Amino acid sequence: MNYKSIKDPIEVTYTVERSKFIGNIAKVNSIDEAQKFVKEISKRYNNATHNCWAYKVHEEGREISNYSDNNEPSGTAGKPIYGVIEKFGLSNVALVVTRYFGGVKLGIRGLIDAYSKTSEEVVKASKVVTYEKTFIYEAKCDYSNFSFIQNLMQKQNNFKITKQKFSDEVYFIFEISENNKDVVLSLLKNKVYNLNFVGNSEGIL
Repeated sequence: MNYKSIKDPIEVTYTVERSKFIGNIAKVNSIDEAQKFVKEISKRYNNATHNCWAYKVHEEGREISNYSDNNEPSGTAGKPIYGVIEKFGLSNVALVVTRYFGGVKLGIRGLIDAYSKTSEEVVKASKVVTYEKTFIYEAKCDYSNFSFIQNLMQKQNNFKITKQKFSDEVYFIFEISENNKDVVLSLLKNKVYNLNFVGNSEGIL
């Protein structure tokens, strides 16, 4: 399954009517990771007026999301933050917007706009990438077949050798995208031996 998320965590600051809003975003792979990120940012800014948040993750084949206004008026913070996650089509992501009250009340509309704007700014400042599930295999082959495999790697998308060891034969580990797996394994069928599935990972398209 392919999905869009961010590459690296990032922070931005946005000011409205002397209230300072700090947006933090990170890629997460589970509810636990999302909650841990929210706690981490809330602890970092534990003297702030509010730490509002939203997350969306795919876990065990389900899409799970949650958000919180953290004592801002209902619907003015968590939901707008989550709305930005949806607007940009992101998944496996957590976003926290911290507010330091500046003495001027923003009103319902003003709060919604401020939390939305901060969330948009932090997403725009981050690098949005597409992730996909990859499969890792190990195999052995003769030297005569290894050049074929190297050429195949150059021609096929999302197929890369991550480790190789040369002795009287070639031992190598390769990673392949879910979309390309069946094609490449079929092409390798008569070129390798001792082919074993190692596990799954996640790659950037």
